Amino acid sequence: MLDKENLRPPGNPAKVGWNPAKSNKLLMERIRDLQHQEYSLQASITKSTGANYCKLIEEKNRVIEELRNKLDRERMDGEYYKQAYEALKAGKDEKNNGISNENTYALFPNNQSKSHQAKTVEKAIKQLKREAFRNFGSVAVPFLLFVYVFLLAFTLGLRHFFKSC
Repeated sequence: MLDKENLRPPGNPAKVGWNPAKSNKLLMERIRDLQHQEYSLQASITKSTGANYCKLIEEKNRVIEELRNKLDRERMDGEYYKQAYEALKAGKDEKNNGISNENTYALFPNNQSKSHQAKTVEKAIKQLKREAFRNFGSVAVPFLLFVYVFLLAFTLGLRHFFKSC
């Protein structure tokens, strides 16, 4: 067990002259002895507790991993907010009059109140509907024109066919 007596070098320090090289050597030996004691204690604990000790180690490793993941997520969130801030700064430079709260809330959704979040979601849904309608129109209009021209050509072809008969 570690206590003050284990940490002291042998002999009376008042009677022993101080030699830095010898002192460093003694300290290193003492550190090695203490490390050896620690390893032997860990080995005896492992042998005596067995599976429980292993479970504790696994639990500790799992908690450490969760904390590291949380730290990584916080770093990623920090990067997101940094990028959003830079985007706001760029928008401000473009407009020269600052930015509207709408852009700020869109870039920082967690900072919104619940009512403002609902409004932002409604605006986003309307914008997505507009884009979907625009995309549908860009596909549907040429398709309908093609069908109209095809039917017109088909009817004219039938008319010409029946006139020739």
